[in-house]
Amino acid sequence: MEFYVDIADLESIKKVAEYYPIDGFTTNPKILTKEAGKVEGLIPQYRKFAEENDVKVFFQVTAEKAENMLEQAKKLKAYYGKYLVVKLPAVKEGYKAVRLCKAEGICVCVTVVHSMTQALLAAKAGADFVAPYISHIDNIGADGVTAVEEMVMAFENGGYPCKVLGASFRTADQIRRLATVGCQAVTITPEMFDLLIGHASTDASMEGFRKAWKETFGEKQISDFVPE
Repeated sequence: MEFYVDIADLESIKKVAEYYPIDGFTTNPKILTKEAGKVEGLIPQYRKFAEENDVKVFFQVTAEKAENMLEQAKKLKAYYGKYLVVKLPAVKEGYKAVRLCKAEGICVCVTVVHSMTQALLAAKAGADFVAPYISHIDNIGADGVTAVEEMVMAFENGGYPCKVLGASFRTADQIRRLATVGCQAVTITPEMFDLLIGHASTDASMEGFRKAWKETFGEKQISDFVPE
């Protein structure tokens, strides 16, 4: 499973990458508004980070018409090269833009997906990723994890190489469930990375190790016992 950081703050991305293996980071228009006043300066910094770490960066087009989406995608592609994934919305103009972008060799993610049929047409159009919003799907009375399972099965049955990129999570358990149904990627907040590894039993075991060691060896460390 690929892991992406769902945030535009570069320092937060770097901090996550310091501790966890990531495949890149994802942004959208709303996320970028949180960096208002800094976006122009961040654009080259994003590229530098992507190049130095060999990771993907996702940007969503802001145009409404397919041809304009393509022009934005081409400009982003020219700047970011192989590290770019362009996000196109799962709307009529977006589906037209998928094929236009693929004809130009641009990696595409169809985003704001809320149903298996939206995802299926995106895969058929040539999308490299689809991004279903798991908690949003739950909110409309369906099951986000089941929807992803259906997408994965449909892509396998149809022979589509499209990957499912799960987004919008409330709990770490949603990610666990996605992993078991074959979801290929997720994009999550920095806080969610910590939740994925956090466990009270691990903390309790570590506390037991520390206590036993200190009672026996005091402030010595294991490396102190290695001969010079």
